[in-house]
Amino acid sequence: MPRIIAGKAKGTRLVAPKGLGSRPTSDRMKEALFSILSERVEGSTILDVFSGSGQIALEALSRGAQKAVMIEKDRDAVLAIRQNIEKTRLSEGAVLLPGDYLRHLKALVQEGVRFDLIYVDPPWKLSDEVMHSLDSILPKLLLPNAFLIIETDSKAPLEVMFDTALTRVRGCQYGSGVLSFYQLKTDSK
Repeated sequence: MPRIIAGKAKGTRLVAPKGLGSRPTSDRMKEALFSILSERVEGSTILDVFSGSGQIALEALSRGAQKAVMIEKDRDAVLAIRQNIEKTRLSEGAVLLPGDYLRHLKALVQEGVRFDLIYVDPPWKLSDEVMHSLDSILPKLLLPNAFLIIETDSKAPLEVMFDTALTRVRGCQYGSGVLSFYQLKTDSK
């Protein structure tokens, strides 16, 4: 069962969505993620795509993020996120966008919204297909010096993704999962 590790809601156990399609991020991987991000979280704006239980976005809010937007399509997961927002008492700054991820991402781009951190954890069996659909959208949602973090199966070939706009700056493996960190390429001119 996922939990909040640090901050205002530390120790709060979260509701996990029912069903076999759910694969919550392990506490070990989440601890590593937030250790790497450290001071970047406080005051930041976060986008959590394929949010599941909402644990990454809620962990960020617990640690002082200003705003966390969660996109999730699965009905059970949406219900779990709503319960978890209530359980953690982190409704201020929490935004849930239920429904199709591409529709919401395109709307955010059109509105000119940008984020300090974007976390994407697609269903592993669909990660290659999903990443190709996001290749041109995600860079448009990043602020300068922002991080895009993607959690995938260790077998996913993410080094070749986002060649035109992003650079992979770090990769970390935890069990069968990998965290890949990307940043916007800087203009060398």
